[in-house]
Amino acid sequence: MAKKLIIVSIIVIGFSLLCTAVSFAENKAGESIFEYKKELSLTDDQEKNLHDIITKLQSYLADRTKELDGLRVELNKMIADKTDLYKIKAKLRGMAQIQADASYEDIASSRAIEKELTATQLSQWHSTQEEFKKNLQKAQEAASKAKEIKQ
Repeated sequence: MAKKLIIVSIIVIGFSLLCTAVSFAENKAGESIFEYKKELSLTDDQEKNLHDIITKLQSYLADRTKELDGLRVELNKMIADKTDLYKIKAKLRGMAQIQADASYEDIASSRAIEKELTATQLSQWHSTQEEFKKNLQKAQEAASKAKEIKQ
């Protein structure tokens, strides 16, 4: 039972890393770079190219998520059937490879987005994201303090 819990925990952690990766083109609130088109002075061509990159990545990640869901079902059946540990390990390695490939695609997409932006646009986008992170942190700290006072 403990081994099953450990294996399932590893899979869940890996899957959450895959599903919670924040794309370069979005911040944690889900605001996308497209909402800053005017501020960044994105051209129509840049917007189209960025949209294509992001759409391709989202489609790829959705496909990998479905694939992992199927493999997770198979793995759970293997565990329940007390399949040989060697076969379970092979299944886990296959799942890990899919997760690694998905992380790689996310990184490659981020770099492709960076190439679409001018140095000024990239600097402005990074500043926008940093400002968002600061505001988010302040809001979290205020919520934490309010919770402490309430208790």
